[in-house]
Amino acid sequence: MTNAKLFEKLGALLEIGEDADKKHIKKLRKVLQKLKKRQKELVAALEGTEGQHERRKIEQEIEVLKLQRKKGVKVYKRLKQSQATIPDVAQGETHDG
Repeated sequence: MTNAKLFEKLGALLEIGEDADKKHIKKLRKVLQKLKKRQKELVAALEGTEGQHERRKIEQEIEVLKLQRKKGVKVYKRLKQSQATIPDVAQGETHDG
């Protein structure tokens, strides 16, 4: 899958925001894993690349991937945190003891 398609998927999943259910959170995680894998592939390709122009191009792609992953991970963690607190509230549990 190309970077553009991964970014498109990530953007769509990030737009869902607070309305995300477990299915969307799982999809977001999968896309983040694919971005991480792609980043590792580019780092490996960078090591074997000799041309200055090509190296710069790959380095830029890596930076974009890092930034997108960072944004995605931030949202993922926030969604996971809010998802973890929802069951207690939804079940009406109280800690009055």
